[in-house]
Amino acid sequence: MEVHAQNKGGQLTITLSGRIDAAEAQKLQKELMALVDEQDRVDSIVIDATHMAFISSMGLRVMLMLKKRVDDLRIIGVNQDVYNVFAMTGFHKILTIEKALPEVSVEGCPAVNGQKDVYQLTDDTVLKVYAPGTAKAVVDHEVEMTKEMFVMGVPTAMAFDVVMVEGRYGLIYESTQPMRISAIDLGTMLRNLHEQKVDPEETVFVYGHQEIRNRIDALEPYLGDDAVSKLQQMMKVLPDATSLLHGNLTLDCIMKQNNEAIFTGMGSVCYGHPVLDLSRLYASLTEEQRGEYFDMLLDEYFDMESAETIKRNRENIVILSSVYEFLDLLDDGEPSPEAVEASKARFKECIADRWEEILSRLRFKMDFNEEIRALERKQFYLDPDVNIDWIAQKLGTNRHYVSDYFNKVLHCTFNEYINNLRLNYAARLIREGRVAKSQICYDAGFGNDHTFRRLFKQKFGCLPSQYKG
Repeated sequence: MEVHAQNKGGQLTITLSGRIDAAEAQKLQKELMALVDEQDRVDSIVIDATHMAFISSMGLRVMLMLKKRVDDLRIIGVNQDVYNVFAMTGFHKILTIEKALPEVSVEGCPAVNGQKDVYQLTDDTVLKVYAPGTAKAVVDHEVEMTKEMFVMGVPTAMAFDVVMVEGRYGLIYESTQPMRISAIDLGTMLRNLHEQKVDPEETVFVYGHQEIRNRIDALEPYLGDDAVSKLQQMMKVLPDATSLLHGNLTLDCIMKQNNEAIFTGMGSVCYGHPVLDLSRLYASLTEEQRGEYFDMLLDEYFDMESAETIKRNRENIVILSSVYEFLDLLDDGEPSPEAVEASKARFKECIADRWEEILSRLRFKMDFNEEIRALERKQFYLDPDVNIDWIAQKLGTNRHYVSDYFNKVLHCTFNEYINNLRLNYAARLIREGRVAKSQICYDAGFGNDHTFRRLFKQKFGCLPSQYKG
């Protein structure tokens, strides 16, 4: 029996080769316990049994002892004979066991559309190979998300086999081909995706906003507190939404299958605000693609919206796309010191030095709750000249967005909203008895007494002079 071990980020991978008979099991138990004890950190253990030929009942108890030490234990690459031992003894119900997967070679296979780790395996199949160290759970998650999307009617490439490629997991798909950008109606394709809504109480999809915030927090050791705080503030302006999202959208995720444009790479599927997908896509484009192509995409995506609305949405997308630029720092594991310094310099240039400008421009439709509450605390409604144009200017937007906010979020018109605030203030003045009743109308922001008395009676069921509180 040969034992090899590697600890990467708290995941201890132990490769066992040969036979674990009764005699070997006792020696193996001591060796493995000592191996675990000498590690600085062990969060999980992966037993690679690819080259294990046999395991005895004593060997099974060794696996059980390891699980008692570290609850997150997986045994992978188990051949059928060894798996039968686990199954006959019932250990397959106690331990997480993954059968050996078919081995596939990509030698001589061309990359698909120049994509990293995506190969044309045969004329009819494409192979996606995962990064070294990727857990089987990640692969299984992508398969599950793809199935969910397919059931929802989203055009999706379906994986039909899980394989191993030199120690890495891979998924085999029916053959797909790259598409010319000009041939993709991506705006319509994305709009159809985002128009599908998710019930947060019942869905298997995660909330995309929170996923991004968690990833931003992980940047703190590299970019510092101030950068993380600012990136989180940029995300905070996003209104809650339940649109179905791809989650990691790039042009490489749009392929052709049977002459139909389909989505691939579904491991990050989530729900949330559509700007997440649009910003991620923008971040992945070349400078040339960010010009005319992206403008055409937005015209198609927003369809009947005004040019002003599309322009404003584009500004939001461009600003938030920078978030993904910094998240890319984490994509390949521990970033190099050079990459960290480059990201810090880039953050200063495109975020820190433009922070006030970003705050003034980054606004989303129906996202004025905090600003409205701040104005309420200042009792802006007591000014009789306040109108919807005034408040739109204060919020850095236009009267259309403000009107939309009141109708769809507060479920009232702007006039109903401000009159309600004034009436509540007038009622308080009456209860306190510090202001002459003839003056209360004007102190509360009303322009004339007749309107004040009519609205007061509608709200409280009596005239101001009869109000007792």
